[in-house]
Amino acid sequence: MTEFDTHEKVAALVPHKGHMHLLDRVVSYNFDTVEVETEVDITDQSMFYEESYGGVPVWIGFEYMAQSVSVMTGLVGLATHTPPKMGFILSVTNFKSETNVFPAGSTVHIWVRQTVRMDMAVTFEGKIFLNDKQIVAATMNTIEVDDPKKTLGV
Repeated sequence: MTEFDTHEKVAALVPHKGHMHLLDRVVSYNFDTVEVETEVDITDQSMFYEESYGGVPVWIGFEYMAQSVSVMTGLVGLATHTPPKMGFILSVTNFKSETNVFPAGSTVHIWVRQTVRMDMAVTFEGKIFLNDKQIVAATMNTIEVDDPKKTLGV
């Protein structure tokens, strides 16, 4: 268990605010392997909950993974006393799922690990588990920037 064991504490690590902040807790992290494990409790109050599915559509899993990457960036920023860089998802590839929905009443366990870093381009492997069974896998290609407004030309 980490010190980021509530939704509110995790919010301090990520830029996502309000309803778009989706993660409930950080389970573990490792700076040497650049990986993090997080969790989301699925309820009928969850953002993206669909009553007709009785849960959250599984494709939202890539956002759970992306926010987990943000958690790792936030943790590194805390450890190094530097502001975390903003990141953008360039692509999600190899998305494979064993189910269509994260059912209400379940806890989704997310694991992401950095696999490649080339300057600003960073690739992450992600997996999602329900009841210790892997049900989602994907690769996320991202870019980290110092100034998002400048990068976007705003």
